[in-house]
Amino acid sequence: MNLKTNYLVMAVLLLIILILVGITYNSTRIITERTVENHQQSIAADAAKTVELWLSQHLSIVEAAAGAVQQIPMGQTPETLRILKMAMKAGNFSDVYIGLKDGTMIDGADWIPPKGYDPRNRPWYKKALADNKITFTTPYIDLTTTKLVIAIVKPLVIKNEFKGVISADIILDTLEQNVMNVKIGTSGYTFIIDSLGTVLVHPDQELLMTAKIQETNQSLSGILEYFKTSGSGSYYYNYLGEEKILSFQRLPETGWYLCTTVQKKEAYTLAKNTAMLFAMGMVFKILGILAILLLMVIGVSALILIISKHRYESIVKQQKQLLSGKDRDLKGEITRRKEIETRYQTLFNVATNAIMLSKNFAFIECNEKAVHMFGQPHEKIIGKSMLDLSPAIQQDGRESKKKFDQIIENLVAGDQQIFEWAFNRSDGTEFPAEVGLKTLRLDSEMVTLYSIWDISKRADAEHQLRQAQKLAAMGEMLSAIAHQWRQPLNALSTYIASLPSAFYNQMITKEFIEKMVKESDSQIQFMSRTINDFRQYFRPSKTKQTFEVQDTVRSAVKLINPQLKQNAITLQINEVLDAKELFVFGYKNEFVHVLVNIISNAKDAILEQQEKTRNIEIPRRIDIYVEKQNNTVVLKIKDTGCGIPDLSLTKIFTPYFTTKGIATGTGIGLYMAKMIVEKEMQGQISVENMSDGARFIISLPLSDLKGNTG
Repeated sequence: MNLKTNYLVMAVLLLIILILVGITYNSTRIITERTVENHQQSIAADAAKTVELWLSQHLSIVEAAAGAVQQIPMGQTPETLRILKMAMKAGNFSDVYIGLKDGTMIDGADWIPPKGYDPRNRPWYKKALADNKITFTTPYIDLTTTKLVIAIVKPLVIKNEFKGVISADIILDTLEQNVMNVKIGTSGYTFIIDSLGTVLVHPDQELLMTAKIQETNQSLSGILEYFKTSGSGSYYYNYLGEEKILSFQRLPETGWYLCTTVQKKEAYTLAKNTAMLFAMGMVFKILGILAILLLMVIGVSALILIISKHRYESIVKQQKQLLSGKDRDLKGEITRRKEIETRYQTLFNVATNAIMLSKNFAFIECNEKAVHMFGQPHEKIIGKSMLDLSPAIQQDGRESKKKFDQIIENLVAGDQQIFEWAFNRSDGTEFPAEVGLKTLRLDSEMVTLYSIWDISKRADAEHQLRQAQKLAAMGEMLSAIAHQWRQPLNALSTYIASLPSAFYNQMITKEFIEKMVKESDSQIQFMSRTINDFRQYFRPSKTKQTFEVQDTVRSAVKLINPQLKQNAITLQINEVLDAKELFVFGYKNEFVHVLVNIISNAKDAILEQQEKTRNIEIPRRIDIYVEKQNNTVVLKIKDTGCGIPDLSLTKIFTPYFTTKGIATGTGIGLYMAKMIVEKEMQGQISVENMSDGARFIISLPLSDLKGNTG
């Protein structure tokens, strides 16, 4: 092979190696950029998880506090303030407070609002109304601490009625402590912006709430548009002649963005921690050395080996230093996560309600309150389902399994479920509870969160309140019994008085005796039926059942009719003509009490109107209309009384509110009527003034059952 051929072969080999070097260089550059970006994005994602966990815990605390205050009468009471202070302590909030819809301010930090202060004009109150859910506000200056805060706000809604807003303040300095402790080399740092680019948390305090990130640097002008295309990513920009990498991660709960920024050069150095990038770098160096060996003389190979060894040792030393720093960061992160877990576990166990987690309908965790509530040890609850802790039939007469399947179907549809449920204790006794269900993702798995409140005392109190109202009406009913007995007693007295005269006049015959016995027995049976009617009225219903509405209306009228006749009041029942039977589901005797109470109030209103008009005689009339509207039966009770003052219309169903004065009214009759109709029978009750009196309207869902008890 001649010299020319040798040169040609060497040139071809050199060309092939140079092509391989070029391909390897380009591939290495692309892989390096991807690795660096992934490394920076993983740092941003880890920091975002920490912030999301921190925010989620505070959301849970506010949810728990809102749930607690909705179970009690809200106001400037020790019980309300105790809940707010517990939430402040649990979440390390600067303040937890409630703004009611009437402008009342209840502050857990005992802050006294200045004169003219109205919570309804504050940004936190307006934010809750606008979003109608638990959410975060944009930062604002707090009047109490004069510091920059964000607030977690939640509307307070009880039985579909808006009551006010609960809000908890987080000083931005607190959030900054949880974000700024993420270290990224020597030049990197972490900051947070909102969806408009406004700086919320940043090492440079002068930028807070005054600057937008896209306006701080010309090369960042299009960054928000890039953010909107993805929930995470990396963005290259130039700052003071240095190329930097900005990685971001969206915080779903707030819509904010957690960002990390570091010099591109330093990011490449940090990314060498990954084995893949280091290996690719070494491949590139080896190929470079091969190309240099072909271009240079054999004599300099030893020098190249020495230089390569020196560089290798330098990289290994640098790698060890970086690994040592990473190890310290990991230990710090583990310590922080343990602290967060300890705080979560403490909050989990000190909650006033039973909290349980289930996966595939089997409980995987429960707190101490659940153990106490069910009277079973922790290990016996774990693995069971909600149906395992429940009776076969619920207190509303429905099968537990069918009712639970319907609840789960609604939960899967995306709605949080809050409902009443009966559970079994370990001793076999049942107790009523209010249950809240919500699905959430925990450790990449979907679980169901159960919040359970024991409402036994509340149910007993409501039952006693209903009986107390019946007893309060007993005196008036006894007067009615006496009135109904007066006529049959007079008749019996007349029969007895006629016996001596008939005897002396020799008028006592078989026909005379039979007639007198028959008429006397008729009077006695009438008195017996009267007693039975009132005994049935005062006997409490123990279980729900289906009953016919029109027949029940007639039973109620039968009880109150003697009093109406005594006061010359006419009552007319206008029933449905095209439907003989209209069945509803509930407590029949309690519903009779509702009707008797409303008719009795109508009687009092008519008498009051007559007293006002004095010498002018007014129509004394009560009309009851029974109508069927689709799947609903509607009762309208109208009177010709004095009506209800406009200021009292919104308070008429409030407990202990009465327009009759404490001498004649207890203020619980209409409150119990509302409880029975709306809570126990899933209906609605309302009242309105007419031109010549008032009209109560009761709507009840029709039942598919025909007289079967629940």
